[in-house]
Amino acid sequence: MKKLPKIITTLVLFTSLASSTAFADEKAKDEGWDVPNIALGNGLTAAEKEDTKTILMKDLNKVDVMKGVEVSKYNEFIVDGTDLVKYVTDVPEFTESSKAFSSAFIARTKEGSGVTVEIMTPKNITARTEAMYRSAAITSGVFDAYIRIASVRTMDGSGALAGIYKIYDEVDPAATEAEQADRNEQREVAQEQMQVVSAIDAANQTNENYSSENILVMLADIQLELQKINDKLDGMSQANAKKEVEQVVDAQIEKHGLEEAITPELRTQVVTNMVNFSSTNGINDTEMGKQLSNFKNDIIKNGAEFKENLLSDENIAKAKSGLAGVWQGVKDFFSNLFS
Repeated sequence: MKKLPKIITTLVLFTSLASSTAFADEKAKDEGWDVPNIALGNGLTAAEKEDTKTILMKDLNKVDVMKGVEVSKYNEFIVDGTDLVKYVTDVPEFTESSKAFSSAFIARTKEGSGVTVEIMTPKNITARTEAMYRSAAITSGVFDAYIRIASVRTMDGSGALAGIYKIYDEVDPAATEAEQADRNEQREVAQEQMQVVSAIDAANQTNENYSSENILVMLADIQLELQKINDKLDGMSQANAKKEVEQVVDAQIEKHGLEEAITPELRTQVVTNMVNFSSTNGINDTEMGKQLSNFKNDIIKNGAEFKENLLSDENIAKAKSGLAGVWQGVKDFFSNLFS
C-alpha cells in the first residue's frame, strides 16, 4: 500500500470548538506545516477560546523541540459535532449537534524527533492520557510533531483528538482518493486501538499491578513484530494470516506479563485490531516503525505509570540501552482521546 505523507508538525489541540479564526483555511493551505496549527472546540465561549490559546501557546520558547519554530503565526481551526462524528469513532454517542471543548496545538519538529504530547490541563482531561494521544497519532500516520492538549472545562479529551485529525486532513490533504482511503483506514485502526485500551482499562480498574502504559507498549511491540513478518503474511491465506497474528499477540501478551490483565474476550479484540492493522499501509511504513520504537522505549524508560516489574528482562535491557533512539520524554497521544 502507498505510504502516507509524513506529518512533521506541532499540533496544539484545544478542547473547545468555535468558528475558525486566525490564519484560516487559505493560510493553512499556503503555509501548511510550516507554521503551528491550533484546533479549538466550537463549544467554547469567545473568552474561553482566548484562555485556551493562551494555555496552548505558553512558554513555547522554553520547549527544546520547538527551538527555531516561528510561533507568531499559526493556522486556527474549529472542531464541531460533524468532526467528532467523523474522527472520534470510538465514541458512538456523538452527533452532529455535539459540542467540542478540549483543544489542541500541533507544530512541526525536526525529522526523527518523534511525537511528543503534553497535556497542559491534566486535571481537565479525564479519559485520555498523553501516551494514548501519542500512540493514536503515530498509528494514524502523524510523525515528528510536538502536540499540546488543553481544556478550560473538565472533558474527556475527544475534541482535541478530533482537532489533531482535522488539522492533518486540512493542512496536509491527501493527493488522491486512494491515499485518503488509506489514511482513513489507519485512523480507524488508531480509534479501534483506543477502544481496545479503554476496554482493558475498564476490566482492570481494581488491579493495582496494571497500567495502560504497559498495554500501549505491548501494542507497539505487536505492530513492530507484524511489520517484520509482513512479507510472510502477504503470502498466506486470510485464515492462516490471522493465526500468525494470533501467535504474535499471544507471545507479546506473555512477554509483557499481561496474561491476567487480558481476558480471552479482550485478547480477541486485540487480535482483531492487529489483523486490521496488518491490512493498512502502516504495515509497510518504515518511518512508523521508527516512531513506534521511540514511543514504546520512551514509555518504558520514562513513563510515570509504567509497571516495569511486568516486563521481561530482555525488553527492559533493550529499552535502557537506548537501541531505538529514545528521545526526550513527555508521554503521549494514543488510545484515550475524548473531548
